[in-house]
Amino acid sequence: MKTRFLCQFGFLIAALYCLTGCVENQEDFISKYCPGSCTEVSGRVVRANGQPVKGMQLTATWKNLRTFYEGMGGATRKKAVTYTDAQGNYTLRFLLRDDEMEDGYVVINPQVTNCPNPECYAYTLYWDELKRDTTYTYNIELP
Repeated sequence: MKTRFLCQFGFLIAALYCLTGCVENQEDFISKYCPGSCTEVSGRVVRANGQPVKGMQLTATWKNLRTFYEGMGGATRKKAVTYTDAQGNYTLRFLLRDDEMEDGYVVINPQVTNCPNPECYAYTLYWDELKRDTTYTYNIELP
């Protein structure tokens, strides 16, 4: 009897995890050329000695993860991708949808290869500070 209860309980936990464990990932490049009302994040990526980092990829991703644990449901939309120029400068331009300004957040994430956490140099803009026609500045200093 005890074994049967444990099996049923385990099945229930597994079923709940499967039902809530889906994160919808989308590429949302509707604003690739930014026709207007765009949000911009720009800055410079340099090393600690001041040397600019050339060719580093940065992404802007909107996330709305509806649970306490990030892997258990919600949506992500990749909004923009860019690379730093020879002086380490970058600009990400993207159009925020109406629902993105009401909930969720945007993560600006440099693709740093020697970082144990994939978002260790990330910059986060939360829904209550997101605006269209606005430029945010985020400079990154790498070791």
